[in-house]
Amino acid sequence: MWRRPAGLLLVFAAATAALWLLSVRLSAGQTRRALRFPADLEELRDLAEALRDYERQHRGAALALFCGAYLYKQSFAIPGSSLLNVLAGALFGPWMGLVLCSVLTSVGATLCYLLSAAFGKQLVVHYFPEKVALLQGKALHHIISSVCRQGPFCPRSPLWMPFSPGTRCSNCWQWPW
Repeated sequence: MWRRPAGLLLVFAAATAALWLLSVRLSAGQTRRALRFPADLEELRDLAEALRDYERQHRGAALALFCGAYLYKQSFAIPGSSLLNVLAGALFGPWMGLVLCSVLTSVGATLCYLLSAAFGKQLVVHYFPEKVALLQGKALHHIISSVCRQGPFCPRSPLWMPFSPGTRCSNCWQWPW
């Protein structure tokens, strides 16, 4: 059971090291300010001001650092991505920032799902079996009640057929509705 948490910790440490290396490479030319995630709008304004000049000179490196930081936050479900959305608009312009954040949000959410599927499911089931069973029961009940409510609106659904006249005579006969 210790392999799953160790694997997740290893992935987290590798992602942290990669992001740190990217930030060290970016800040190698400028020692004025340490790069870190902004916690409020004031820190965001300072960071955007510091990165604007560098971004004009080294667009590729700034884009790589931004993408790495955004994916890091999204993949490990770290709060604060909304501030990075604003930073993307400030650095890359509103339209490029919109497209970039949309793509990175999709990729980051996919990575978060894959991480939780690979490392999280067994941990949650192992440590919280009663809660998992309760939630699975509620989800199954919701799915069944949702399908049953749609039956009268979808006459060709399998749940509608047993209540249709003549279904006992032939299952192959095509109903006009």
